[in-house]
Amino acid sequence: MHQEPQPLQNLNIDGALIREAQIGQAGRDLHQIQYLTVNETFSLAKLIGRREVKPPSGKQEYRFREVLLNKVKQYWIKGVLEKSLYTKALIDLGLKERLDAVKRPLSNVPQIPDESGQTLPEGQSVSDVFNQMGKGRTLLILGEPGAGKTITLLKLAQELITRTEKDLSQPLPVVLNLSSWGNKHQTFADWLIEELHSTYQISQALGKVWIEDQQLLLLLDGLDEVRIEQRETCIKAINQFMQEHGLIEIVVTSRIHDYEALSERLQLQAAICIQSLTSQQVEQYLDRAGEQLEAVKTLLQEDTTLQELAKSPLTLSVMTLAYKGKKLEDLPNTGSKEERRKHLFDAYIERMFQRRQSQQRYSKVQARRWLIWLAQQMYQKSQTVFVIERIQPNWLSNRVPKIFYQLGVFLFGVITCGLIGIFGNLISKSQSINLVYIVVVTVVLTVYLSNTEIKPVETLRWSWQEAKKSLTNGLLGGLFLGLIVGVGFKLVEPQPNIIDGLELGLIHGLTGGLILGFLGGLRGPEIETKTIPNQGIWNSVRNAILMGLIGGLLGGFFGALIGLKLLHPPHPSWLQLGIVFGLVFGLVFGGGKACLQHFTLRLILYSQNYIPRNYAHFLEYATEHIFLQKVGGSYIFIHRMLLEHFAQMEPAFTQSTSQPIHQSTELNSNNNLSRNASSQTLIECTNCGRNNPGNFNFCTKCGRRLNQPPS
Repeated sequence: MHQEPQPLQNLNIDGALIREAQIGQAGRDLHQIQYLTVNETFSLAKLIGRREVKPPSGKQEYRFREVLLNKVKQYWIKGVLEKSLYTKALIDLGLKERLDAVKRPLSNVPQIPDESGQTLPEGQSVSDVFNQMGKGRTLLILGEPGAGKTITLLKLAQELITRTEKDLSQPLPVVLNLSSWGNKHQTFADWLIEELHSTYQISQALGKVWIEDQQLLLLLDGLDEVRIEQRETCIKAINQFMQEHGLIEIVVTSRIHDYEALSERLQLQAAICIQSLTSQQVEQYLDRAGEQLEAVKTLLQEDTTLQELAKSPLTLSVMTLAYKGKKLEDLPNTGSKEERRKHLFDAYIERMFQRRQSQQRYSKVQARRWLIWLAQQMYQKSQTVFVIERIQPNWLSNRVPKIFYQLGVFLFGVITCGLIGIFGNLISKSQSINLVYIVVVTVVLTVYLSNTEIKPVETLRWSWQEAKKSLTNGLLGGLFLGLIVGVGFKLVEPQPNIIDGLELGLIHGLTGGLILGFLGGLRGPEIETKTIPNQGIWNSVRNAILMGLIGGLLGGFFGALIGLKLLHPPHPSWLQLGIVFGLVFGLVFGGGKACLQHFTLRLILYSQNYIPRNYAHFLEYATEHIFLQKVGGSYIFIHRMLLEHFAQMEPAFTQSTSQPIHQSTELNSNNNLSRNASSQTLIECTNCGRNNPGNFNFCTKCGRRLNQPPS
């Protein structure tokens, strides 16, 4: 039975966790009546010219909807919401309307003075606000860092999932992170289709149908996590999408200062801002916490800086864990707000390292170093979710590791082509001709493998469109390669005429192109959210073996056809060469390429002491110590503020080079920035005086937007 909600919005300040996001009172004053009228009119305006929402048809689609709901529930509700920091106490959060933060089409409707800043009645929740809107409801949730925006979104998702499970004809709530939005010159609908496929393994065809039929309720987290140069483009794309899909309901979250710094505004019905905790709420919480936080209570009475920190639900939660049982003399009582926050997170990290000593598989120095490096990479790449198989070659920022990576790929090309050369000797006893094979194909493979993004081949399905594309590219590439090999034959073997050399080269090249074309039809797209760590690479290993076998069979068939039927005199040894050619092509293009790249990259990172040998085990270790949370086979930091803190920590020294790991100039200390002043322009923060690289928009010390007046 569905229980009636209680008129309370409770927040667990341990990790800014909303404990009970419930529906409260229904009526409001005259201002609320006007507010609802505007929103209802806005909803009706959005419906004009829009296609109707289609109910699900057939048992199969109902099953698909159940699968999607279950994945959202498992990944985000059970994986993140229910595993947030410990549930200790509950505090009611205040909400405030921010209608000035959104651009409404009916902006000419008269507004009551101070409408944009009205505080919502006590006990009114985000669910209240969302449920009071009409069809096509859209909402923006703003707040300071650590205010609980993501958890608020997930509590709303939890309620929506519960309702939809009871009536599968309702819109499907899906949680997506906006940090993956990039400059791909694509529409927002296309981005959604890709994200539904990569995050929830929904086929692109089904995802497109659900979007066109407006079957989704989009919960978009982290507008502020989009690269700053792409945020306004992202807002424009969302606005355009809503104009074309007026019945799709959307909720977006963002840090308030990052959003206010933008010139573009989301065209949503309403916006609310999660309010900071009051002094009375903080005091009541600490009273319930008991004597172990007595020192914190005492210091709060006279320390205004600590009082400001405690107004953030996240930092108050971290404070209760980091300073639990501490004596008054052990707590810092001087320094700026940012310095005190840094000390707080340092104390939290130290306390978490002290947990579960019996399972201490890594030294604190090692674990700290690896977490710093991971946080720096995620910070630079604007990533929120970390997937092991998504590590890319551009994570190698120093020249020497990049050279080693290129050498590793090159050695693989030499070994592969050496095998081809050995079997090629069955056809031609000329060592010079075999040398041409080895040199040309080695160069081609090395260029192909070293300068591309690592994309695991995780699923195999036949696609005529992909097969046609791969066949065309394969034949053109084979033709070009055959011409090069043919000319090479003429250069190293002057006796044969150039026509014979070109014929032999073209036969080899076009045969490889045909094999590549057939294999291309079996390639499948990547799946982002995993059920086990590094699942994408293990799937690629399996698929590489399968594709190698298929390629070997195809190569043997074409080799026998050419050697026995087309060549005079016949060359039976073409069968063996075709098998080897097909096997190699299948292994490389069927997933082996991604496996090789990933293995080489992991080996280089391990040798530089950036990562441990068994990364999955370490990530589990970090999860046990409450630095990370596991989402399927992916990992996230327990909060973005902790990620940012790790990213700004001084890098540890490596054992191999005795040099600090400097992955981000933005995150270096003031001394390092000063030493580099001659090579780049620096911007001084007007708030704290920190020198920052000229290409950054936020201060690396206090986090304030550069060129913004001090508070």
